Amino acid sequence: MRPTSVPGVALDVVLIAAACATRAFAPGAAWIETHYANGAYPAIDRGVRAITGAVPFCVGDVLFAIAVALLVRYWFLAFRRARGRVVRTALGVTLRTIAVACGLYVWFMASWGFGYERIPLADKIAVHDERTDEDAVGRFGDHVADMLTRDATAAHAERLTDAGVAALLVPTFDAATRRLGDAATFVPPRIKPTAFQPLFAASATTGFTDPWTHEVNVDASLFPVERPAIFAHEWSHVSGFNDETEANFIATLACITSRDPLLRYSGWLLVWENLPQNVHLTHAMGRLPYDDIMAIRARYAKNVNEHVERASRAAYDGYLKSNHVKAGFASYALFIRWMTGADFDRDGLPIVREGMRTGMTPTGG
Repeated sequence: MRPTSVPGVALDVVLIAAACATRAFAPGAAWIETHYANGAYPAIDRGVRAITGAVPFCVGDVLFAIAVALLVRYWFLAFRRARGRVVRTALGVTLRTIAVACGLYVWFMASWGFGYERIPLADKIAVHDERTDEDAVGRFGDHVADMLTRDATAAHAERLTDAGVAALLVPTFDAATRRLGDAATFVPPRIKPTAFQPLFAASATTGFTDPWTHEVNVDASLFPVERPAIFAHEWSHVSGFNDETEANFIATLACITSRDPLLRYSGWLLVWENLPQNVHLTHAMGRLPYDDIMAIRARYAKNVNEHVERASRAAYDGYLKSNHVKAGFASYALFIRWMTGADFDRDGLPIVREGMRTGMTPTGG
């Protein structure tokens, strides 16, 4: 279909209008929580992963390559056939490109993106502000150092495959997500290699969840002690918690409430990396966790390209803010406030406000 044909332009207008309507669609967080996050989304996720999960390679990588190739071919052929109508052709192909992008946006929102609109964990968890000041965070930092020291030796003694990590992680991950609003039982996705591994390393990206294919990739250079927490973080996105700090919080809960020392150690490492830089510690950390932290930083120093990382962070910061995450990239570390200021039960799970479990409509409190 030519970009300037009447049917083509009509289709473009429909796609653009659909994207605008999707963007303006605001049924409210409680509706999204009940009817999307705990309604349509689990079925969508099962359907998408039934297709992509069975494929041994990353479907998202292939779709991206095909999309870029088709876009380049479309523009090239359109201008080769322009026959002097350069301006008209340029307007037509630009409109068509915007329309296709709008179609992808509608797919993104329906497949995963509406999760940004669900009830925030900040509204579900009661936080005591007096326990979130600098002194409280310092005491919490001492506790993190103690926990890392406690579990380091046993964690390093374990030799788990990714499947072994997943098997140990599922029960505590499921408990954490159920406490925080998910009713569906979670089935972990396969961790797949990606053609974008060099970009992961250069941009300090530890993992990625494809919102269209629901596939999960992680940085292949991660150390074994890092992988459980990064798995749980990406699983959180697959289960419908899109916000980065919420994913970090769930990953931490899933790991530190485990009986397995490797999982606990990985969770506390994630917390450590998100503590404020000015946190004041009084407890000494053991040599083994200290060496792990230094090794992680040395890997980043070796692999990360400063310009790629800066561009990647700026792009992702804009993406997050466009999806109503006000703190943007800085949101990753906001869960520390919940770790210090919330109340937790004997199982290590946070006490949530009344009516905030498993997608129920909030009743106050």
